[in-house]
Amino acid sequence: MDRHTLEQFRTRARKVSLPEDVRESVLDEIRVEKGERARGPRRPRRERRGVTRRTFVRAGAVAAGGVVAFLGVSALMNHAAGKRGNWFALTAYAEGTEEPDGSRLALGETFGGHIGWAGGVDPESDGDDLIMASTELNLSCTGDNVDTLTYRLEGDNVGTDVDAYSKPGIWIFQSNYEGSGPVASFTVDYDSQDTQSLQAFLTGRAAYYAVYANIPVPDDLVPVFLEMQEISETVAERSEGSETIIETDEEQRRDTELMNQVSVRVADLFADELAKTTLVMTAAFSDGSEQTKRYSFAPREDYTQIYADYLKEDWEAYLAGNDARRTELTQNPPSLYLITEAEG
Repeated sequence: MDRHTLEQFRTRARKVSLPEDVRESVLDEIRVEKGERARGPRRPRRERRGVTRRTFVRAGAVAAGGVVAFLGVSALMNHAAGKRGNWFALTAYAEGTEEPDGSRLALGETFGGHIGWAGGVDPESDGDDLIMASTELNLSCTGDNVDTLTYRLEGDNVGTDVDAYSKPGIWIFQSNYEGSGPVASFTVDYDSQDTQSLQAFLTGRAAYYAVYANIPVPDDLVPVFLEMQEISETVAERSEGSETIIETDEEQRRDTELMNQVSVRVADLFADELAKTTLVMTAAFSDGSEQTKRYSFAPREDYTQIYADYLKEDWEAYLAGNDARRTELTQNPPSLYLITEAEG
């Protein structure tokens, strides 16, 4: 691989790695502060791509733009009017729609409505290829008399060090001015939960937290990745010597169709990994006491079809040049996850 091709590869890889998008997320906050419209997620530009034997693609036209803050905005739901005792809850759970079994359906805009992924297959590998998947999980909290919040994931598949990047499993990713990487847990002040706001940027608190999972490529996705690689190689050969990608409408349509197919399958696989974990939240209150709650996650019924329909509608809006509809879809992603709360 020559230096130019390597740099193109690195550029596309960086676009997939969500922590690199913190700056764009902060800039969107600034645009909103100025009364301008945030750019929001948008279809990746069809830039010229370097081709290797390994397919490394970015998926999800909807999820590929700016980052939705992991800790999100301040809680939208107040506990109740009047003075209250020590109390807290995961906002996504508190705002969810209650189900008969006691779980709550989390709003897509606060929990898991978009799935991002990167990865592929190497024809010469030993079948140990991985897909790195992630989704925005708004872990903001609502409560009374809360000073700090500490988060951690529990489960046999949870990683806490750099080895998490190279093996199957799930982990919390942290990125701030002090560095980035997998962490066992993290703590934030209750009044400073929005770590990607304009104020956080100006005061040096800008940070990004996310949940990532490495998932072995299943057999049914191998031919899909290989077809995507074939399309990529054909387009690259045709575009040789050109400043832009030369791609037919049919190639673009098929490539998007395949990416959406992978996105739906990855959503299914990511849900399986997330279901094996428990989110443990500990609140430290102003009186010195602490309280811990545990949250488990499960996909709703027919969630893969719901997500597939969502991606299809976004693609149709893109083809029609309907930016207003795409913005609406971005701001109102589907509700895919059920959350269950337990004490202790």
